[in-house]
Amino acid sequence: MSSATDSSVIRGGATGTTGGTSPATGGTSPAAGRTKDGPRAAAERHRELGWPQYARGQFLLSWRVFWRNRRSTFIGFLLPVLLNLVVAAPLRDKEIGGVNAAAYSTVGFIGFALVTSFINLLNGVVARRDDLVLKRLRGTEVPATAIFAGQFGAAGAVVLLQVLLLGGLSVGWFGAPLPADPLLFTLTLVAGYLLFAVLAVALSGVTPSAEAAPMVATPVLLVCMFGSGVVAPLSSMPQWLQGPAHNLPLAPVVETLRTAWFGRPFGAESWSGGALARIDLLHGWQHATGSLLLVAAWTAGAAVLGRRLFRWEPRHG
Repeated sequence: MSSATDSSVIRGGATGTTGGTSPATGGTSPAAGRTKDGPRAAAERHRELGWPQYARGQFLLSWRVFWRNRRSTFIGFLLPVLLNLVVAAPLRDKEIGGVNAAAYSTVGFIGFALVTSFINLLNGVVARRDDLVLKRLRGTEVPATAIFAGQFGAAGAVVLLQVLLLGGLSVGWFGAPLPADPLLFTLTLVAGYLLFAVLAVALSGVTPSAEAAPMVATPVLLVCMFGSGVVAPLSSMPQWLQGPAHNLPLAPVVETLRTAWFGRPFGAESWSGGALARIDLLHGWQHATGSLLLVAAWTAGAAVLGRRLFRWEPRHG
């Protein structure tokens, strides 16, 4: 996410009441420019804005900044889709665990979309911090929770678009069935998204500048892509790596997304193994319990780390 773009879009909304601008939306208030409308009246209008209005304003700002920046659009939206087309298309005639291998890979890339959202959130938080946007917002009436809710909401909306696009490819082109357990699939997707969103805020505290953000984000992306079963089952890895790989933050998310989509107990599948037995909804939730608890543990750890490391101002003071 471009710091210059972010700063130019948010500049008016982050500085309070100057020029009749609303801190929640960055737009000009209807009464701006009226001589009878003094600072006290402007402050009263701002106090009347509730949390949803502030969060909505931050959502719209983050949404516009994301789509205006070509690098953010490529990494955050197009990358999982393009990689999926390259990887999954050659697997259309193969099976793994009793399901089409291309559809299996596509669901893995739905999980991978959470990692690309992490990269853009990390870039966005660090850029806002370095441009003093977060500091200015912190000095206005905008609640801290609304600032992050708006930014998380915008990134989550992008992930939703990716899920619809990748899911459509899986069903329409690769012949996959519709999700066997939509509720479990949705819960897992939301839990995984929150994990990587909180992790982005936490790691922003150890990212010295926007220019250094790729150095922090790239190792996370590579480890999650190649070590979490996105492209191939974890059983294809060396035996000594399989245990640690199963405990990476993305691995339980991908595993449970596949279980919810195909109605089979994924996690121990292999290219040479047979078809996994179908399971009903109850057994699907039982199978997913351990994975969901692991996701919750990672999220709690990231939240604790974020409280210790996150900064509203640049690290260089």
